[in-house]
Amino acid sequence: MAEPRSGNVQVGGMGWLARMIDKARLEKAGEIEQYDLEYPCPMDRGLLRELNVDAKTFQDIAVSASTDAQILFELERVGAKLPQKPHQ
Repeated sequence: MAEPRSGNVQVGGMGWLARMIDKARLEKAGEIEQYDLEYPCPMDRGLLRELNVDAKTFQDIAVSASTDAQILFELERVGAKLPQKPHQ
């Protein structure tokens, strides 16, 4: 797997989410130590609190979904507190 995306990359209007997705996948694959990272790190735990999702649930979603859009859909399905979408 590639190095995790930067924490500045936005997914669903949220910074850090893309990086946390990649880190959750690396952790599940047993490859996270290659990058001297930790999942969930303090930044991850802060975002998980904001989303109101536990680390295991998030990891399960990140691993099973193949796209960021699917992850956002699944997070919404489990009741995560995602940023409001603008009205169209």
